[in-house]
Amino acid sequence: MKLVLPILLGATLALSAQIPTKEELKAKADAAVDAEKSKADVKAEGAKAKADQKAAAAKTKVDAKAGGVPVAGDKVKAATAKGEGAAKAGTDKAKAKTKKGTEKGATKAKAVTEKVAK
Repeated sequence: MKLVLPILLGATLALSAQIPTKEELKAKADAAVDAEKSKADVKAEGAKAKADQKAAAAKTKVDAKAGGVPVAGDKVKAATAKGEGAAKAGTDKAKAKTKKGTEKGATKAKAVTEKVAK
């Protein structure tokens, strides 16, 4: 019996030391949410940059072909500039929408962890 009590006491202390508190669990959950939000933001930024690069490359290609035609070439260049501007505005809008969505999702996830932690 004398040997069993210290073992039980040690096992009880070890178990309580391994169980995380609600605050620790909430902090880990919030950190995970923030990490995933950050990844989503980086991905959205990368997609925007790639789309902008494609729009600029397409404009350059069309402008190079249109350069040989005097009057029509200027009109084509003006149209491609307008199209490039619209494409970039579209990617800005998409990025903002994605960022807003990830922010909203992160806020909801944090609210759920806050509710569960109580």
